Amino acid sequence: MEPFKSHVERLLGILSNKNLKAALIFSPANIYYFAGTDAPSLAIVLDRGDVLLLSSRLEYLRAVEEHVIGDVYAFSRQTDVAEYEKVIRGDLYDVIGKLLEGLPPEKIGIGGAGLETKKKLAEKLGAEPVDITRDVVALRRQKDKVELAIIREAAWLAEQAMRRAIDALDRGVTELDVVTAVLVTLLRGGARPSFDPIVAFGEHAAQPHAKPTQRALKEGDVVKIDLGARVKGYCSDITRTLIFGKPSQKQERILKAVVRAQERAMESIQAGKAARDVYFIAYKALQEEGLHLYFNHGLGHGVGIEVHEEPYLNSESEALLLPGDVVTVEPGVYMAGYLGVRVEDMILVEEGGAELLTYFPRDYLI
Repeated sequence: MEPFKSHVERLLGILSNKNLKAALIFSPANIYYFAGTDAPSLAIVLDRGDVLLLSSRLEYLRAVEEHVIGDVYAFSRQTDVAEYEKVIRGDLYDVIGKLLEGLPPEKIGIGGAGLETKKKLAEKLGAEPVDITRDVVALRRQKDKVELAIIREAAWLAEQAMRRAIDALDRGVTELDVVTAVLVTLLRGGARPSFDPIVAFGEHAAQPHAKPTQRALKEGDVVKIDLGARVKGYCSDITRTLIFGKPSQKQERILKAVVRAQERAMESIQAGKAARDVYFIAYKALQEEGLHLYFNHGLGHGVGIEVHEEPYLNSESEALLLPGDVVTVEPGVYMAGYLGVRVEDMILVEEGGAELLTYFPRDYLI
């Protein structure tokens, strides 16, 4: 039941504080956070603690098999259904109206819904429910002990895949060959990738999210590898950049500068720190080396059920780092036609400091 039971209990506290009777939870990641499955289209959490999961018939059996908390129902307008399906007649919005009949919209919270969903709910309920999306985001940011144990496992598996990827590097090996090594390692370890692995050689690495190809590795190439493991619904994310063969002075200078920028930023992380301030520490470190113009993305992001979630460490962020945040720190330098360098690790934010969750060496010579 853990960590999902405690997540529901924390949501019930929000309902009580806001004097709400029910919460409508949308988006696969949010639903997984409370129910242990992302198969349903909606989770309804009532103030008395009941959890109702509404699924399409297509995803009904998966929802029944995977869910940890709650009762699963399918919604459908069809009258002829399989004997094992618990079906409530109507489309999703009809069913919401039936289940919450008599409950005024101002007593209903809604989290993670898009504009079209909110519009349809307002039409069905007579007014738009109370938006509690920010409250759900805040819950998901602060990882508990069970979540952290899973994330540590995902980080460890990602490091095993990184080791296998580097071991696979040899003259003539293609980017897709290395991706295959990553995927085999993750799948054999009982994990799935958090995202499509990125493997890029030479000037192809100048694309931050390069799509791997049949490009073959050659002497002097920069090698950028970005991968993550998904374990029990939680993600990890790590990047390393290496040089195949003897590096040029320029390659070595850039890679060392990126590592220094990352280290300075990581050393500054603690609860209460402004996310944008951490970004600018890395930015200024690259600026000192004349490389800041080639740093074209944010410094990092939260990691949890989604591989990219709040908080975001960028120049426009208004977030303060909180105890229990798990974030990446990943400065990069990208020069078109030449190379791309990124080094990424995961950090747990704590009071007065931070804990490194990924330990893979940053050595850049093969």
